[in-house]
Amino acid sequence: MLSFNAVRTLTECLIAADADANQMGWGQPPTLLLVHDWLLAPVTSRRRRKMRSLEFPLHPDDMLADPAGLPALLHRLAAGLTNPTGPTSYQATLDTIISRIRATAPDARLVAWAACYDDIHIREGQPRQVRRVDAVDTDGRVYQLTHPRGEDHPLVLVDGTPDPNDIPATYPGLVALLAATARYTQASATGATPRLDRFRPRADPDEPIFSVWGPDGASIRCRVCGAVDKVVFTEVPSMAGYGEDTDTRCIRCGSAEITDPIFGWRAAPATWPPPPEPDQP
Repeated sequence: MLSFNAVRTLTECLIAADADANQMGWGQPPTLLLVHDWLLAPVTSRRRRKMRSLEFPLHPDDMLADPAGLPALLHRLAAGLTNPTGPTSYQATLDTIISRIRATAPDARLVAWAACYDDIHIREGQPRQVRRVDAVDTDGRVYQLTHPRGEDHPLVLVDGTPDPNDIPATYPGLVALLAATARYTQASATGATPRLDRFRPRADPDEPIFSVWGPDGASIRCRVCGAVDKVVFTEVPSMAGYGEDTDTRCIRCGSAEITDPIFGWRAAPATWPPPPEPDQP
């Protein structure tokens, strides 16, 4: 389960990918992004992770040869990675990138697959060129970034409970890519490769308390008591003598996510529902 901070960082990665594409100009072939993170300092602060995206520019000939377009190509790539029938340029590229990831960050964790591509958006009956960045993370959360040509900033939607009738056409293919690459980036200490559980929260003592919520991803929901936008955040200089102590707390149930420079991140879930008050004599 990704924390609220991880979701926010992933969103920032997608916005940065759109900015990079803007520098390249319009009319470029679609680009796939593999997003992963890894521990920065596992000895002193094992919850501090760094995130980055790696690009897979697609060849224009692949798009021209596939009449169904990008969604079908995503499925074809995922199938080729899952059951390779022979060496392909994309499989060779993926193998090279994953080898570099595991060499520099053995504890790398797969976060999401994304697709950046040009599209046509109908607005007020008129076609308009837009750039889209669609992504799906390992919790099944959907990210949709739409940047109309000529505008300064993109529109961003993060949906933790996507409606099957209102998902981007790339969604099934991105989910297939997540499953196909899970074995590359998720390995246990014993060398086993666990299944990627994309949609169900795991029973994890490090599970986050808060998650994004709402159709635009602008709200915060407490996963203990279900309260929405009942969160207060405080940050003070740490008693350790350096850095800051932070406390993100639900004012309904008291559950919190806490960080400090010494112990790093930790969750403090409250008991919910609260125990009944003892009878007064």
